[in-house]
Amino acid sequence: MSRLKILVIECNRLVSLTINSIKANVPDWDYEVVAYKDGFIPTALRNSDELCLVVKSGIILDLKDGDLPDRELLEQYDICVSRDGVFTDNPSNKHIYKLVGSPINQKAMDLSIFCINPKRWTRVPNTDVGVLPRVKRLRMPRHMNHKSDPIVAKAISAKTAMDYGMLAEQASVFNYVDVFERGTVNGNEMFAYALEKALPFANELPDVQKLAIRTAKHAAKLRVGLAKCIPIQDITNEH
Repeated sequence: MSRLKILVIECNRLVSLTINSIKANVPDWDYEVVAYKDGFIPTALRNSDELCLVVKSGIILDLKDGDLPDRELLEQYDICVSRDGVFTDNPSNKHIYKLVGSPINQKAMDLSIFCINPKRWTRVPNTDVGVLPRVKRLRMPRHMNHKSDPIVAKAISAKTAMDYGMLAEQASVFNYVDVFERGTVNGNEMFAYALEKALPFANELPDVQKLAIRTAKHAAKLRVGLAKCIPIQDITNEH
């Protein structure tokens, strides 16, 4: 598998989730933890001079062979980034962001995880604001950012939440930082997010975050069962 250095930008109390997931799932990858300052792009460019994967603390990594775009492709772009809104390109749900008062639209990008090639940057910007429209961008694959979204808890149907949750079984990045920080989770979120992926790495978290993750584990049985067609006894039995 093509490997990149991982730059973990620490900006919350969840850094242990990311570090422990790296050690367990991609132990051969080099990583460095750095403090957030001025923005995610400025922080990344000040702390690396090579192509790297940048992640916000609290993101869980489970990268497999073929998950990352080829290095040769990444080197042709300034940054590889995904949309901030999960459903902004979904005809049935994209209008909901405006209805719930969210500023997220199809142009909004998510800087909590991205690949960046510092060799293509002539200067370090002072902030993230206004930077992305001026640089050459590659769209990050969906499976590299299975993430929380503001309309999941507020407005989408349970079926849509479950459909999105089943996609988590093919994902390699689990980005639920705002849910972990909040420490609470509702029914839609339990179906939509693979929060149980944090269980092996949650020992160092505060009790309120651990409780939310453990609660979500029960909904995960149904979601995983639908995605993988596991035997019915594995869904119904308590362990």
